[in-house]
Amino acid sequence: MDFPNEPVTGADMEWNFVNQTDGTFLRILLQAKQAYGEGEKWTRHAYRELLHTSGKGGKLQVETLCDTARVPGSATYPLYILYHPAHTCTLARTDGVSHVAGVNLVDGYLIERLVKAASTRALRTSNKSLRVISPHIFPLSEIFCPPTVLPVGPFAFSPGGAPAPLYAVSSGGRRAIGFAIPPTPTEVRNRLAERRGRPAGGEGVPQVPEVSQSIPDDVASIISRYREPSVHDEPVPVSRWRITFVSATLADDIEAE
Repeated sequence: MDFPNEPVTGADMEWNFVNQTDGTFLRILLQAKQAYGEGEKWTRHAYRELLHTSGKGGKLQVETLCDTARVPGSATYPLYILYHPAHTCTLARTDGVSHVAGVNLVDGYLIERLVKAASTRALRTSNKSLRVISPHIFPLSEIFCPPTVLPVGPFAFSPGGAPAPLYAVSSGGRRAIGFAIPPTPTEVRNRLAERRGRPAGGEGVPQVPEVSQSIPDDVASIISRYREPSVHDEPVPVSRWRITFVSATLADDIEAE
């Protein structure tokens, strides 16, 4: 893969969620930022590059990211993926704050509002701090944890019987051994909407879009190429890091077996 075309999309990564059973699709654009700080007050640690600009006009990176997601019918939502050093996490936990982890997510539209509101030097510095942003962050698991598992029988434990790692996860309130199934686009969309409905989710910003009822051709091509590499040409390079999560209903997966 190539490096992301940040001046165009404002994103470091693109995560696509596809359900081939019903043909639904959701895209998440992510911009990555790291927290910096050596002091003992973790709330004063900050994301130094949050006000980064890109492109010829010096447009705010977060505005480019959100403008890309705002395109009508794109089924796209912007998030920031935030990285926190062990020092920052340890200080936060010592202070009784457990949700500041090595990696967190935060709503891109909320960051846009904070950054565009930073009209003075003091406010710009404050709005980049963990003191301001940490109440709004949440773990990756809240959005992306698989909601279910495809159970497997004893054959999975025979030599060469398991095509992928097995997990002990909860399925319908019970523990089961099987393959974790990625959340569907609708499940991810609903989790984002539920997160947005909380007080810390950021009010007054665009709603989470509905999932698309069709899978973009370039994404469908990637899936087909992966499953049948011998009948496809070499993939066309893209100007961003891209990950595609393919899910289906549990019943369909069992029937396919």
